[in-house]
Amino acid sequence: MRSSQRGFTLVELLVVLLVTAVLLAVAAPSLANLRERMATLQAFHALTAALAQARMAAIGRGHPVTVCPSADGQRCRTDLVWDEGWLVYRDPSRAPQPLRPEDVLWVESRAAGPVAIRGTVGRHRVRYQASGMSGGNNASLRFCSRRHAVHLGSVVVNIAGRARHARVSRSEPPPCPYVP
Repeated sequence: MRSSQRGFTLVELLVVLLVTAVLLAVAAPSLANLRERMATLQAFHALTAALAQARMAAIGRGHPVTVCPSADGQRCRTDLVWDEGWLVYRDPSRAPQPLRPEDVLWVESRAAGPVAIRGTVGRHRVRYQASGMSGGNNASLRFCSRRHAVHLGSVVVNIAGRARHARVSRSEPPPCPYVP
């Protein structure tokens, strides 16, 4: 009587592992690009929403509201790095930091990811007046790829306070040399 053996031979197992490894090697760069695109879109939308909410809060409350980069959700950063998040706070005295914890209206905390966000030199925050206007000059928040150090797009706030996306060409994106 012959017993039937079930299972895989060593050769069959090696062939399956080899095919799986080739498929993963081909798919990995595409998955990394997809992750970067999704992180960029999510950050674009989150930052644009925070700016729109801050503008509406300034108009509705009748006094200035500020959006600034924040690492801890309580204090504004003094550099141009928006990677770790931002906060929106009531700013009737036009202070560089929220004066009281209850002045903070909204906090966006972000984990480190494939996208770096950098502010315009000289514009450490976006402050909306009671009219909804953003004083001074346009502010640009640049989104850059950490993997390729190229500019992926920007959120631009004009003097009237309106925030919009400014995308760059995928074929020839400009470099972002200041991204770590």
